[in-house]
Amino acid sequence: MDERERLKLINRLKTAKTSEERDKILWYLAGQDKEAQGRARRAEPTRTPARDEAEEKPRVSLPVGKLGGVGSFTALLFLFYGLVTIVTAVMKILEGKIEGDEIKQLIMGGLFLLFGVVIYLRARRAQQKAAEET
Repeated sequence: MDERERLKLINRLKTAKTSEERDKILWYLAGQDKEAQGRARRAEPTRTPARDEAEEKPRVSLPVGKLGGVGSFTALLFLFYGLVTIVTAVMKILEGKIEGDEIKQLIMGGLFLLFGVVIYLRARRAQQKAAEET
């Protein structure tokens, strides 16, 4: 078999529609005669398909409640921003630069602190609930 025939067979292998046709081409490319060797055998699967394995195993989810999850991180961000806002407002008040925005900053900082505490308590409650379930 020369190189031209080999390339034709390889191109035909790419467009083969049935597995028998592919087997014949592969046997011929390997230098074996399929009729002399007998019918090609397909390898039997040694393990179950992935679908069956997925159905047998329970579904795994992230333990967000146990780790604290996004709630604790969000609470920390709210608490940090609230404290920074309150501290900057207090510093301006102590310097005597009262322009009217400081009261708004104090209120907004207080609200951020309040929301941070609420989010933290909810995240902690979710952690305890998740710990009780397992």
